[in-house]
Amino acid sequence: MQLSTVRRPAGRRLLAACVLAALAALAPNVQAYTVEVIDSIPITTKVAPALQTMQATLAEILSAEKETGTAVVQSGDKITTAITEAARTQREAENFNRQTDRLEKARASYTVPDAICSESASGTAAQVSQATRASASRLAGGGGVSSANVRETLASLPVSQRQGGYRSALIHAAYCTAEEAKLYGGTGLCPGVSALPGGDTEARSLYDGAGEAGKAPELTFTQAQTDAAMAYLSNSAKLDAGRTPGKGEIQTATGQEYQGLLTQYKAMQSAAMQPQLDMVAASQPQDATQAALTEARQAPSAESYFQQTASAQAKQTGTMSEREFEAFEVGRRYANTAWVTDLQAMDGDNLAREMARQQSLANWLALGIKNELRQANIISGQQLALAAKNEYAPQLQSLSAQMSAGVSAQ
Repeated sequence: MQLSTVRRPAGRRLLAACVLAALAALAPNVQAYTVEVIDSIPITTKVAPALQTMQATLAEILSAEKETGTAVVQSGDKITTAITEAARTQREAENFNRQTDRLEKARASYTVPDAICSESASGTAAQVSQATRASASRLAGGGGVSSANVRETLASLPVSQRQGGYRSALIHAAYCTAEEAKLYGGTGLCPGVSALPGGDTEARSLYDGAGEAGKAPELTFTQAQTDAAMAYLSNSAKLDAGRTPGKGEIQTATGQEYQGLLTQYKAMQSAAMQPQLDMVAASQPQDATQAALTEARQAPSAESYFQQTASAQAKQTGTMSEREFEAFEVGRRYANTAWVTDLQAMDGDNLAREMARQQSLANWLALGIKNELRQANIISGQQLALAAKNEYAPQLQSLSAQMSAGVSAQ
């Protein structure tokens, strides 16, 4: 007989033992049955609920541990991501800094600041010079002159000294001074004090532009200043030594001799006039300078120098004469304190380049020498004109008297 035993309390175990003993005594007369215990109240009411509670607790612990593990893994991922991102950011920052350093070195080595880099002046110098030379030849015949009296005098053939003096007096009426106005003001030869007093008699009309005494020099002339300068040229270099013979007179032998002497005098007179023509032509505004000035004035230092020194004509039209443009290109670097600030900010190859440009300082000295030579040439031309007049005038006058009397050399 097989029994399924279940642990019971002590009292019950004793009862069970007695029963088993009795059954053993009666064994020969008892049949064996299989016994199976299918239920137990203590197991159901005590053990099972406790096991369920433990199982629930273990499930919660397992879930908590799983969540904790997941959080730890996620935290590790975040830390890894942060470290990776920080390293990437640092690498990018280092690369950017290195690139910036290289660009800065390249900029310092190969880029010249706008304050001093305008090189367009050298590109327009030839055009300005050609335009100036063309203006000189045009002015010699009265082209570009608005005053009718001055233009007629320049364009006319030689006249007698008396007629030339009358023309000069008419021209001077437009340039009457205060002193002259006190003496004969209100007459046809001096209606009143001119806005350009002495414009046809003072050499500053060539150098600084005609105007009131004490005014600032202007290297680019207005139209009125151009007329005054050409009137001064007419009075100082285009001197009348003899008249042009008529058609009948010139056909005689004496007339031919007279015309020959007059031709020689005109050649000498042209040489005397040329320096002054060059000066007036070099004082005319040239359109070729506009682009170069626009570029140069992008730099604050050049713009400040322009405002300080530019002529009224240059400020109004944005163009300069050859004389003023040369002075501006040299002066804005070496006579400009704002440029010194630009120079101090330079380093590396830029500074080396600008040191090489120091040779431009010689341009300033050469410009001064050039201006001095122009003035000396003008004076020499005037002396030449006077010498030519003294040489040719007596001969022309003598021959003119013979032509008028109808006496001609055979």
